[in-house]
Amino acid sequence: MTDTIQTHTQSVTAMYDAFGRGDVDGILSHLSEEIRWDVTDEPWTPHAAEVPWLLPRRGHRQVREFFAIVSAWNYERFEVLDMLVSDTQVAVEIRMTAELPNGSRVDEEVIHLWTFGTNGKVVKLRRMLDTAANIDAARA
Repeated sequence: MTDTIQTHTQSVTAMYDAFGRGDVDGILSHLSEEIRWDVTDEPWTPHAAEVPWLLPRRGHRQVREFFAIVSAWNYERFEVLDMLVSDTQVAVEIRMTAELPNGSRVDEEVIHLWTFGTNGKVVKLRRMLDTAANIDAARA
């Protein structure tokens, strides 16, 4: 394993550990100030449906707003199942079950694709998930 791959793996693991503790600053410390969070050049259904936790975000301030939303959820399960790592990206398979404040539930497998910049910080996150289930949960 190259040093870069090991460093990326450690960074992503540290972010999930920080999430489990509710440590948003611990997560942000691994993100570039110019982080692109679910920002795409292609139309994405949850953006059009205005699902609050799936809106595109840029920079630490907007990512902090994302964590303000998802920190109110009651997580029954948030488990990293596997990681695939390269010199520039880490893909993480997650199994998640959570109850939202509106009483709805999200129960799904999710893929997080973390892209690292040359400075070793995450410059982009793209999440692949069950868009229909998230739209339904937001509208409940």
